[in-house]
Amino acid sequence: MQMKAVDPQYQLALVSPFLLQTLAEVAGSHGVDPHALCRGLGFTLDDLQDPAQRISYRQAVAMIQRALKALPQQGLGLWVGHQNVLGTLGLLGHVLSLCKTLRDAFDIGLRHQHTTGGLANCTVQQQGDEFFVEAECRLPYSDVQIFAVEEFFASLPVYGRALVGADFKALRVEFMHAAPAYQDEYLRLLGADVHFGCLHNRMVIAGHWLDTRLPNHHAVALRQALKLLELESAQVHRKLDLIQAVERAISRDLTQGSHIEQVASDLNMSGRTLRRRLSEHDLTFEALLEQVRRARTLSLLANPQLSIERITEAVGYSDVRSFRRAFKRWTGLSPSAYREEGGQL
Repeated sequence: MQMKAVDPQYQLALVSPFLLQTLAEVAGSHGVDPHALCRGLGFTLDDLQDPAQRISYRQAVAMIQRALKALPQQGLGLWVGHQNVLGTLGLLGHVLSLCKTLRDAFDIGLRHQHTTGGLANCTVQQQGDEFFVEAECRLPYSDVQIFAVEEFFASLPVYGRALVGADFKALRVEFMHAAPAYQDEYLRLLGADVHFGCLHNRMVIAGHWLDTRLPNHHAVALRQALKLLELESAQVHRKLDLIQAVERAISRDLTQGSHIEQVASDLNMSGRTLRRRLSEHDLTFEALLEQVRRARTLSLLANPQLSIERITEAVGYSDVRSFRRAFKRWTGLSPSAYREEGGQL
């Protein structure tokens, strides 16, 4: 059963061809006809060779789900992420390679992540001797969410080794979904310390890496490349910038209900101003709040060990009855029925 997509971001053509090109290559290497993955979606395999091409989230979801159906329960997202190189990030990858330290690279990468056309949104924070890279895919399909976070975290060590050397690795990695049948692929690609059924998708990295000097740093070349990146970044939809900023603020306060005045304050504006800016793009705060809640709910429901009561609290509903009513409106199913059907919408 297919869920109606109401997220305004869903129709925007922002997904990078590099991601889908690598997906096609990986699927092809495992016996799947890569041309069939694109057929009828409005683009061809040759179109994915054009770095200026952008695919809508709707089209990308359809292609990813076809690949997952052809190669079920094998670790497709991990395989795709592991095949990435810095060039996969386009101009951003070139800028990162010229940075002075890994900390600078993370700062720039975070600021301009929307230019890469990825499926996962990333945040970074440091606590003591560790720093945390968290990722979340807000597309309302649990299989695509898992694919997206697998691809993101499998690519991070690849990028890290390209920037600072072969010794770069994570301390541990945490995932919200339950351990899959292909758990050994996680251990092979991400290291021995991988955990499932957590409240966040995140990679924990030793803090000393942040101030590691990058061997290809070049100040003049960095300034020139960064100017080009900033021009590219400015051309990305302002609408997406607003959506993501609001959704990130909502996510930070989700367990407390994410009230508009608090979210607006996080964005240095009044609630009235936030409503006005959203209305300029035919958006409402309530629609974005529901989108974040729905995406987080589907991620948490993928872990059968989390109770409905705990999920209700985690996504900011005051009682289970309200949560069940909302979930039925989103999917046509109860949370329990959704789990029994394996989370396939």
